[in-house]
Amino acid sequence: MGELRLVLSGICLLLLAGIWWWTVRGSRQARGAPELRESSAGPQAVNPAPAAPVLRDAVVRDALEPRDWGVSPLEPLSIKTADFDRVPILDMPMMADTEVLDENGEFEEITIDREQKPEAQAEKRQDEAPILRPSPSPAPRSPQTSELQKIVTLRVCAVGETRWPGTQLITALESQGLAYGRYQVYHRNHADGRSLFCVASLVEPGTFDAAHMAEQDYRGISLFAVLPGPAESLQTIDALLATARGLAEELRGSVQDAKGVPMSPQRTAALREEVVRFQELLA
Repeated sequence: MGELRLVLSGICLLLLAGIWWWTVRGSRQARGAPELRESSAGPQAVNPAPAAPVLRDAVVRDALEPRDWGVSPLEPLSIKTADFDRVPILDMPMMADTEVLDENGEFEEITIDREQKPEAQAEKRQDEAPILRPSPSPAPRSPQTSELQKIVTLRVCAVGETRWPGTQLITALESQGLAYGRYQVYHRNHADGRSLFCVASLVEPGTFDAAHMAEQDYRGISLFAVLPGPAESLQTIDALLATARGLAEELRGSVQDAKGVPMSPQRTAALREEVVRFQELLA
């Protein structure tokens, strides 16, 4: 009986050792190969399609071979910040957008009414918008007394198709106290030497060619005075009218206004009245 008991005990020990060895071997293979773990999940687990032999061998080899990470998993990571730009340190805490700095460096609070209706916001923008008003147009500037001028023009023209010889015209002009001078026209000079009025040709450009004037013929001349002049305006016009009548008498012509209308006594009186009113403006 004692020997049988020893034999049975040895068989039990061998059986237990075999079971333990088989269990340890299966757990190691399942830990190394994912497909072995999935196969041991039970009959309800869905097994994936078997991979190609080459791919399966590579997966098993990568799982079993240890990897060299270069750093021990027990060593703490060290980050070097010397290669990066220095981060500036703020002297004050971060502020929200509702506060800004005024001109003195002080913080001022900006209140924002976020619940304001769009209609109220539009009215506020209209109230804050600058009102553009048209600038008043400048008042018309009245001319200064020194800027007022009046030009009085008379004509002495030949009658019909008659023409005056140059020599005859020269004689008539000189007999009326006119002298050839500046701008190639004839002048009646005042006592101070300034021109009282001028006589020019009716043919453009209105100048007389002193070298060839005696050889030419003329159908008319123009007398004009610029007021105010060296003498009183009314005296200048009376002298202008008297000279025009004298030239018309010598040359057997007619005295006309600037538009070619004959100077009647009524037209002469109207011209003198215009000069008197102009003289009053200068006073």
